[in-house]
Amino acid sequence: MIIKRMLAFILVLILTASMLTVNAVDVFAQIPLDPRTLTKYVDPLPIPGVMQPTTPGGTYYEVGMWQIGQQLHSQFLPTTLWAYGLTQATATYPGATFETKKGVPIQVRWTNELYGVTHPLPVDQTLHWADPLGTGHTMDPYTGPVPLTTHLHGGEIESQSDGHPDSWFTPGFAIKGKGWQKETYYYNNNQLPTTLWYHDHALGITRLNVYMGLAGFYILRDSVFETPLNLPSGNYEIPVVIQDRMFNTDGSLAYPNVGNNPMIHPFWNPEFFGNTIVVNGKIWPYLNVEPRKYRFRFLNGSDARFYRLQLIDPATGMPGPAFWQIGTDGGYLPAPVMLNDPANPASPRLLMAPGERADVIIDFSGYAVGTQFILDNNAKAPFPNGAPANPQTVRQIMQFRVVPLTAPDPSVIPASITTIPTLTPGPITRTLTLNEVMAMGGGPVAMFLDGKMWDAPLTENPTSGTTEIWEIINLTADTHPIHLHLVQFQPLNRQKFQTNKYLKAYSALNPVIPADVTINPAIAPYLQGTPVPPDANEVGWKDTFRMNPGEVSRVVVRFAPQDGSPSYTFDATAEPGYVWHCHILEHEDNEMMRPYKLVAPPPILAREVSISESPTLAQNYPNPFNLECVIAYALPTDCQVKLSIYNILGQKVKVLVDEYQSAGYKSAKWDGKDDQGRDMASGVYFYRIEAGKFVQAKKMLLIK
Repeated sequence: MIIKRMLAFILVLILTASMLTVNAVDVFAQIPLDPRTLTKYVDPLPIPGVMQPTTPGGTYYEVGMWQIGQQLHSQFLPTTLWAYGLTQATATYPGATFETKKGVPIQVRWTNELYGVTHPLPVDQTLHWADPLGTGHTMDPYTGPVPLTTHLHGGEIESQSDGHPDSWFTPGFAIKGKGWQKETYYYNNNQLPTTLWYHDHALGITRLNVYMGLAGFYILRDSVFETPLNLPSGNYEIPVVIQDRMFNTDGSLAYPNVGNNPMIHPFWNPEFFGNTIVVNGKIWPYLNVEPRKYRFRFLNGSDARFYRLQLIDPATGMPGPAFWQIGTDGGYLPAPVMLNDPANPASPRLLMAPGERADVIIDFSGYAVGTQFILDNNAKAPFPNGAPANPQTVRQIMQFRVVPLTAPDPSVIPASITTIPTLTPGPITRTLTLNEVMAMGGGPVAMFLDGKMWDAPLTENPTSGTTEIWEIINLTADTHPIHLHLVQFQPLNRQKFQTNKYLKAYSALNPVIPADVTINPAIAPYLQGTPVPPDANEVGWKDTFRMNPGEVSRVVVRFAPQDGSPSYTFDATAEPGYVWHCHILEHEDNEMMRPYKLVAPPPILAREVSISESPTLAQNYPNPFNLECVIAYALPTDCQVKLSIYNILGQKVKVLVDEYQSAGYKSAKWDGKDDQGRDMASGVYFYRIEAGKFVQAKKMLLIK
């Protein structure tokens, strides 16, 4: 079905290409700005304000998405942007920061205030997108009401509040997507303290809505845990979001208005790389820093650009102070990791893909007042094998100026921070692929996850409470930052493979991509070398992981709360479900996103097994049984588990489980065979579980 629809779709596009119009994109008939004409480092770095609840001290917020004018550089007039705020007058780009506390839920009613506004950027209606007016695939730009929705990136949230791509809505909730559930979102804030961020996530239009300014920080704190760490705080803790943009000479946003394959997608391009750097809503700003420690919560908020960051003294060309990374996407690292060691030229830089966050301490003590540093970026675009960063433009991010110390610095860089529990995967390993389809004339047409379109039948449906390995085979030429909603996972390793040989075998099994059903050859015969563990600053909780070309990337995903609880406080199996996708926004807007839905444990588990203070063992189901039965059990804590089958004489005939398992609902199947694969005779058998110090046995009946 998907193949026929894809072929018909391309045929229609080719036949209608001659009717391509340019009305409604006349806004781009302007003069592009040469960013080198702007004076760098004349504007101070803005610090985002704090989002205020509707009632002071309360937990309920009403936040609108407004059109505003904001000056991004002192040489500009105000630029037309979209921004989050309580009112149009208080809305800012980036949005104000949500300051939240662990265990204290908040409610946010998001409203679309873009009444009478049409999108100033070219909406490509040949993509699978929100399509509020039901126009269908057309080569014309869209001129109707703007669809929006807000996703809390990295949040452990019920799906109704997750900002699902299909949960979009137009002003006044007049038109709503099929995944829309409610106006007021609920954030329980039960996960570990960390740096999250919120941004628009409307289907097929995320790249444009975020480009217009719809993004902001969401910081979750835990004073009981964090106060003893004595980290830099107050004015010395600064969120920093880095984005690349393009402008016209009048200061208005510029964006490509012709696609790389305009006969197929008139406006879509595979990646957007701006020539101007914007930090916290200012173009090439500066920040005064005292000779003391600062904490920076870095966020890569760009569409597609990666950043590899280091401080450089422009007067000498020598490296500046080291970075001590203390946290990543989902929380603190076990201990600080040093990056940019000025005494070691081979020291790794801070590498950030779109969507990633890095919690970093930089110590400016010991540097003379008047010293200046440039935050230097040497990442190629596309990453990792694209064009070098232009030293006159995107290689420079912002400036730091050392000024006199105003007060003693009591903060520290702790020697250790926390313990990251090791996730023990269950029996399921999902092998998935990253795919790119090229046009006959060259250039990408779309990107896919596991060779499937966004609306292909659901294939990822993990059981709530279980732990899986996802191994993802990158068959493209670029690094993709893959993001899973709902969960914080743990990177396991990366391993090179014989790309061309595997691709040949893959293509033989999947001659047409995309397809409803794809078959992934076993990767083992094509692996090269040994698996490489994640980088030192990735050894923690992540929700976005860089997956490099020519490599298999493996992550361990536990579909349960991050704090180790066996089940969520909300129904994680409810509609509309969750998604996983590439966080290069142009990619996720053109098919590189797939739904996934959690399913409840098997009925026998839900009916007979509960998580209590001690392990629980259910009666096998069905009982009596013929060919196969399920044995379910629940673990309140991580432990060593052994599940064995015995005959009526007490002789062991089969070991079903013998491994260390994480807490949660578990199950195993017995097919009536012994360890040598021989069929067992009808009769009474016993199954026995040993879980830590817990031992229990139950009787079952095999009838053939």
